[in-house]
This record gives sequence, structure tokens and C-alpha cells, in this order.
Amino acid sequence: MRSRLRRAAHAAGSGARPAGAAWVRNRLLAGTLILFLARLLLSLVRSGPVLVADEIGYLTNARVLADGVAGQLDKAPFYRGGYSLLLWPLLKLSSDPELVYHLALVLNAALAASVFPLLYVLLTRFAGVTPMVAIWAAFAGALYPALTVLSEVTMSENALFPLVCVWLIAFGGLLEERKGRARLAWAGGLGAATAALWVVHNRMLTALVLTVAVVVWLGVRRRLRPLEVVTVLSVVALGVLGTHLLDSWLIDQNYGGRADSETSQRVGDLLGQHGLRTALANLAGQTWYLLVSTFGLAAVVCAGATGWLRRAGRAAEPLPPVIPLALALTGLLLLISAAAFPERTRPDMLVYGRYAEIVTPVLVAFGIAMLARIEVSPRFFRPLAAFSLLTLLVVLIRATADEPDAVNRWNVSGLPFVTGTLGPAILIGAALVAVAGAWLLWRVAAGHRVWLGPLAVALFAPIIVYGAWNPVVKSQREVYPSGWESPQPVAESERIDSIAYDLDHYDAIGLYAFQWFLPDTSVRLFSASRRPPPTRYVLSGHSWPREHPGTGAVALWEAEGRDQVLWRLRL
Repeated sequence: MRSRLRRAAHAAGSGARPAGAAWVRNRLLAGTLILFLARLLLSLVRSGPVLVADEIGYLTNARVLADGVAGQLDKAPFYRGGYSLLLWPLLKLSSDPELVYHLALVLNAALAASVFPLLYVLLTRFAGVTPMVAIWAAFAGALYPALTVLSEVTMSENALFPLVCVWLIAFGGLLEERKGRARLAWAGGLGAATAALWVVHNRMLTALVLTVAVVVWLGVRRRLRPLEVVTVLSVVALGVLGTHLLDSWLIDQNYGGRADSETSQRVGDLLGQHGLRTALANLAGQTWYLLVSTFGLAAVVCAGATGWLRRAGRAAEPLPPVIPLALALTGLLLLISAAAFPERTRPDMLVYGRYAEIVTPVLVAFGIAMLARIEVSPRFFRPLAAFSLLTLLVVLIRATADEPDAVNRWNVSGLPFVTGTLGPAILIGAALVAVAGAWLLWRVAAGHRVWLGPLAVALFAPIIVYGAWNPVVKSQREVYPSGWESPQPVAESERIDSIAYDLDHYDAIGLYAFQWFLPDTSVRLFSASRRPPPTRYVLSGHSWPREHPGTGAVALWEAEGRDQVLWRLRL
């Protein structure tokens, strides 16, 4: 199949001179370096974690893996240790929290930049795309705004973006390889990639189920040998067992021996009075977001999947299996994401993109490659009408909701519009911008296909400026305003080995973000209105001396702009 696709790819290329190995290598290196340096430059404005408790969950998991002080995450959701395994070596290099955090951002920039060559391999080896088209399609996919904005925080998506590409490459290799030993190696690689996705985040149950189902079905159909099926399933099973052991150990170390199951709570809410209806509304909104954030390229992949390589006067070529696999994974992630918010407390939950966006770079790259190769109808009205109806539905849902307008831009970083709020006007504005971009791509595909990739890059670039720079700088200023200083020097000079955190003056940033800057100090929770502090060092509010006059409290450190003060008591 692969040789047939390659012949068709070269026959249906842009008409330009075939690209040589040196041409491809130079552009891959240059593009990867540009993406890496641009994201690295953005990270220079950072001081520390801003998304809590998510970042602290992954960072303190890494710290305890490196034999450091355990985190205080009893009140936080559980965060898996797969991404933390990548951060762990960084904590062996230094004990300076700020330096380690910046090293983590360097790692994130490298992981995000690696998506470019991975997409290129996926397109050329397993989708029959010519190097000329694949270079631009892969670069546009790797430029998708979410890769940039999420590279600025220590979140598991930084590992998931490249791992999804590796998973699809491994699947493609297993299905198209003809040599027995090589197929067995691909089978092991697919099992390892699936296990890696699972250990990073539990929503990758989607990839695990999909892998097992497809491999077993192919084994029954005798397209895979029994040994290959057993290899995939055995490696996946070992990965699941390893994940369970790692999870259990982290729960004992960082979560007080127990972790509340968000899944069971959400399932209960989903089956409640309005849970299912809310989830269905979320599904419409999040599908709308996927179409808007990709300028319709996700829809191109869905529509083009039934007519891959269809051109005037030519028969349709077989559909590369990596395309339906990517679409199936996207669909399952959308279902999980929609069901994750049976009760919306923020407006961005309606159009939440972060869970499914890990596949979006792949969809962007496939969409551009399809537009460059398929027969493009001059009629734009039908898809526009369908999208308009979906937009109307989403706007009506948002207009009748009672959530506040404030939006978490981190979760909708691909939205091509300003998002100070997320009211109906913002949604309509984003839809209009997306339609304009989709129309430009459609027109270029009808006559000047060579400009498809550059046009997609031009569409994504201004979104990165706002979608990445804005939340990074805004969150940085909110958590670490001018004049902020780390509590680490004070803790070291006082030789503080334990701090009591007063829940009567709970501040999420104070409990979680500042915890990162105390690498040798454990944190213990207590409520000062109920019992005395367990240590002589207390992190509480400015009113502590007034509320507890007999403690002889002396302020050692205070968080600029927050009601959080480190007190030394006379006990």
C-alpha cells in the first residue's frame, strides 16, 4: 500500500522539482530550531508555576521521584507521574526551584518543537504526502497555538503532543511493514507508545482502548500474526501494571495515602438531573471549538477521509489507516472532554479545547495535505450553512447559561479572537474569523495549492501572539507581581524543615505555587480556629497577630499582592 501511495503522491505533487534529502534535512532542522527558540524566548518572562494545583502536582511528583521533600496535595486531584518522569532528571541537576522550573520550560520547548519532524515522518511515510507539501503541512501543525501556550506551563500535554504522533507512527509502521522481524519491532513500539500515553494521563484510556480493539480485530481478521498481537497486548499490559504501581507510590508520598476519584464524582454528576444534557451541549461546543481553532481543517479531514487522493479523472487511492485512527482518537477525546464537565462553573467549559487539542496538530497537517491533493468543490455554501447552524446552537447555549463571563484562556488558546470574556458576541466573532480563514484556504486549494502551507502558518501566527503571550504574561503578573521574592532564602536562613499552612486563610497560590519554592520544607495543613499550629512556622494571613495575640508572631516573609505571610511563632 505504501509504495502505491508514494507513487501517487509524486504523480499528484505540486509540480515542483522533487525535494532531495539535503533540502528536507535542512528545512526540518531550521524549522525545529525556530520553533524551539521562539518558545524558549517566551519562557524567559516566567518566574514559576501559575496553574495550580496542576503544575504543582507534576512538579512535586518529580521532586519526590528525585528523593526530595513530598508535596502537600491532600486537597488536590491526583496527577499521574508519566510527565513527571521526564522532569525528574532536572531535579537531579539543581536544587534551585526557579532554575529547575526554567529547565522544565526548556524541555517543554524541545518537546513542542519535536512535533514538526514527527508530523513530517507521519505524513511522508504513512500518508503518501510529498516532501514539498509535508514540510509546510507539518510546520503549520507544529505551529498550532496550543503547543506554544502549554509549553509555558509544566502540564502533561507537553508530553502528550509528541506521544500522539509517535503512537500514530507506530500504528502506521505495524500496519504497513512487510518484514516479520520489523513488524514485531513495530508491535513492541506501538505497545510502548500506548503505555506511555496511559502513564501520562488517564484520559488516554481512549488510546489504550482503541489500540487493544484495533489490534485484536486485526488479529481476528488475520492481518496481524498472533505473535504481533500478543506483543502489543503484553507491552500494554506491562505498562498498565507499571502505571498502577507508580500511581500507588505517588499517592502514598504526595497525597496522604489517598486520592479522591474525580471519575466517580463526574459519573455521578453526569447521571444527575441535568448532567447528560450539559454534556451533550459541551459536545456541540467543543466540536465547534475544534472546527474554529483549525479554520475548518479538522472538518476537511473528516470529509476528505471518504475520498482520499480523489482528483479529476483519477480513481480514489486507499485511505491511509493513520487518518481514521487520528479521527477515532479525536472523537473519543471529545466524548470524554464533554462528559468531564457535567456541571459548568466557567464559560470556557462549553468550548473547552485542551483535552482534545493533543490531536489537533495532526488534524491540521492532514487537512492541509488533503486540500493540496483532493478535488476541491467550488461550492462553499453547504459547509458554511452547516457550520452556521452549529454556531447558532453554541451561541444559544451560551446565551442561556448563567456562568460568569470570565474565561480561562489556557483552555481555549486556539480561539482566533479576543477572550476577555466569552459571551455570544465573542463566539460569533471567532466564528466569523474562522470562516474567513477557511474560505481563504478553500480558494487557495482551488487554484494555488503551493500556498496552502504558508497561508495556514500566516493564519496561526497572530493567534499565537495573543493566545500564547497574553495568558502567559497575565498569569505571570497575577502570581508574581513586581517586588515578589521567593520564600526560599528565608526558609534556608531559618533552617525551616516544616511549615504549617492555615486553611482559615486559604489561598490556592499560597498553598500550591509557593510550595514549589520550599524544596527542603514540608507543608502541614491545619485550621487555626480549631487547633494550635503543629509547628512554630505558620503561613497564614496578615491578620494572624490580631487573631492570635499570644503567639508572639514575627513576620519573616510575605507574598507581594496576596494575603499570605510566613510567621515565626514563640512556642
